[in-house]
This record gives sequence, structure tokens and C-alpha cells, in this order.
Amino acid sequence: MTTTDKKSPTEGARKILESIDRNIKNDNGAKASLKRVLTGEPRHIRAVYSIVLPYLGGIEYNLDEWIFVAALLAYYPQKLDRTPSKNFGSSASGLASATNSEGADRRFRALLDTSLEDIRSPLSALVRQMKIKEIAIDYPKLIVDLCQWNHSAQYVQDQWAKSFWGYQAPKDDSQPTAESNN
Repeated sequence: MTTTDKKSPTEGARKILESIDRNIKNDNGAKASLKRVLTGEPRHIRAVYSIVLPYLGGIEYNLDEWIFVAALLAYYPQKLDRTPSKNFGSSASGLASATNSEGADRRFRALLDTSLEDIRSPLSALVRQMKIKEIAIDYPKLIVDLCQWNHSAQYVQDQWAKSFWGYQAPKDDSQPTAESNN
């Protein structure tokens, strides 16, 4: 009996991002090129193909999202092996708590309603604020979520919203609560 080595999508993303991170760690030119991607200009995106594409192993779908997350990683480096994995809603919640203002909440609400094509600017703005406040971001989880952003059920947006506003699923629905016994 043989078992297949099945990695979770987040684990696979972590390995790819670690490879990119190792490649750029001591290359200030590569880091600068990746950071320029955050301007959104197509010429800057093409300029980093040689930095990112060798590590994607033929992945052609969601290439823009992979490049975008690699650029965020270059801009605000993070530990890539977070356990447990947390989504961007959790990071945004940390930012909202750290800033004690309505701005993070307002930006996050707008982000949830943003299309994948338009997400780079508002997401970058939140990451810039997170960098200032030293809020952790789980980049492997972020890339996995961005690759599923356009799913018709919008489950990524739901997960982020639940993490942001602190929703916790009931542990056991079969047990009556104290209020239901009164």
C-alpha cells in the first residue's frame, strides 16, 4: 500500500513563496523590481517574470495574483510557516485593533466588495498600514484565497469577514444552551 504525498494548497503556496523569498533575500535589485509591481504598471509586472516564473512550476492561472503576493512579500517580509494559518481578515482585525479608528474597518468592508481585478490597490493600502503597525500577514493563505476570490459562493469573503468580526462557530449544536433551558 502506497500513500500519496498530498499537500494542502496553503502548504504548496508556502513552498513556492519560500523559494522566491530565498532567491530575493540578498538581491536588492530583485526586491526593488518586485516592489515596483505594487504601482500596477504592466511593464513592472513583466520585469519580474524572471524572478517569479521559475518557481511556479508551470502554473499559468492566477499569475498576476502570484506576482502581486510576491511583491507584497518583498515589500513587507513575513515568516511563511505560520501555524495555525490565518486569513487576511484576521490580519485586518489586528490592524483595526491596533489603530483604534474606523478607517481599517471601512477599508476592510470595501475590500470585501472589490473584484479581483481591482483588489490590488485597496489590499496594498491595508498591507502598508499593517507594516507600520507590524501586523502579521499569512502570505501563503493570502495567495490561496486570492486564487479563489471569484468563486460564485464568495466563501473567501465570508471567511475573511468572520475572522475580522470574530465569529466563532458553535462547538456542538446538539447541546442546549443555558438560555434555551429557561
